[in-house]
Order: sequence, then C-alpha cells, then structure tokens
Amino acid sequence: MEQIIAVATDAAKEAGAILKELFADRMKRYEMKNAHDIVAEADLKSEAIILGRIKDAFPDHAILSEEAGENGKESEYKWIVDPLDGTINFSRGITEFSVSIAVSRNDELVFALVYEPVSDRLFVAEKGKGATVNGAIIRVSDERNLVNTLLATDNTSNITNRIRNFRLLEKVCANVRHVRIFGSSALHLARIAIGEIDAYYKIDCNYWDNAAGILILREAGGIVTDMSGAYISPKSDTIVATNGSVHEELLKLLNVAD
Repeated sequence: MEQIIAVATDAAKEAGAILKELFADRMKRYEMKNAHDIVAEADLKSEAIILGRIKDAFPDHAILSEEAGENGKESEYKWIVDPLDGTINFSRGITEFSVSIAVSRNDELVFALVYEPVSDRLFVAEKGKGATVNGAIIRVSDERNLVNTLLATDNTSNITNRIRNFRLLEKVCANVRHVRIFGSSALHLARIAIGEIDAYYKIDCNYWDNAAGILILREAGGIVTDMSGAYISPKSDTIVATNGSVHEELLKLLNVAD
C-alpha cells in the first residue's frame, strides 16, 4: 500500500501543478463534449500525467478514468481517476476544482485522495485508518438537526436529470439552513468530511467523480449511500452523503420528494 500511496500522491501533485499553470492562462482551451459539458486541454494533460505514473509503477492494474475510460486489465486492483473534477469551474476561472484518485481492491475502496491545487489541500484516506487533510486528522460535523445543516447538490449535463435533481431540491430546501453548489463532486464530499458542509445529494452520478470522496468521507465518520439507502457501488447512479447524524432524515425527505 505504501507504493500505491506514494504513486498516487506524486501523480496528484504533479497533475495539480500543471492544472495551476494552465489555470493561470486566460485563454483556456476546451472542446464541447455535448451541449452542456466540456473537456478541457487541462483534463487531458492531467490525465496523461496520472495514467503515465500508474502504468509505469503498476502495469498490470486496472484503470477507470473519466476521459480515457477503462484500460481492459483484469486485476484485483483498480484505479479510479478524475483528472480534473470541476472542468467548467476551471474553464471560467473559478478555483473550485480538484484531482480525484481512488484505488479499490476486489471492488472495495482501500485508498483515496482528493487534491485541491489552488489551495494546496490534499485530502487522503486509507481504509480503516481515518482521513486527513495535509496530514491533520479530519472529522465530519456533529450537527444533528437537519434544519441547521448546509446542504449541497450539483448539476448534471443530462437536462432531464438536472430538472429532476432541482425538483428534489425544491422539495427539501425548506428543511435545511442553506444550500450550496460548488461544482466539484469530489470536493463536495471532502467538504463534508472536514465539516464545512453537512450533506450532499445528486442524481446521475459517475463513479470517477465520487469514488475518492466516498472513502474519505466514510473514514471521517460520514455515511454515503445511494438514494434508496443502499451501499454505493461502481454502478450506482445516485448519491446521498452526510455527516451520518442527518442521513436517515434526509433520505426520507428525498424519497418522499421524488
């Protein structure tokens, strides 16, 4: 595991440095994925660095990455990579973006990191060993009353699902203190892990967006399920993540609203 941690950390830091360099360029280059989503030059450069590091160190490991897809390897270990989570923020000069890397063994998440390049915050978790940010132990908030919580959600490029997601928000927003939308799934989960917000939900999810944040949040004392309350799997297309104390109440509200 020590080698996995070292490779992931070095890859994230190197990719983060490139992202910061490209972020400073006012003429950020990107292409349209579809009418409501983009892929930036920075996505591809960050991904190339991370995948190169993984392949050099672990040529037999399986990889799932947002832009490159799956590498087709059969291995007990799989790396789940989002080289730039928050591409639209990045393209508009908004600092809320991150590098997300997780590793699973036999489909169980065992290591994760989320790196926020601009603030230089590195969230790390190893299964059973807790979660840290820049080496300091982190824990979720102890807020037990849903009405006092900060709730977050997110956009999706699928407009039908976007409308459904915000209809859910319309139903639940009166039951929380305020709502935030930061634009990076990985950082939403990391923010719950450190106690900056208390809960997050989204429909139409991708595993590469959430995998690292899921382990970090769990190791910080939080709970992550799908919207039915079932354990999150690589095939889950909804997510509800909380500090644990308000999880059941939020789930009930979301399911009534849905």
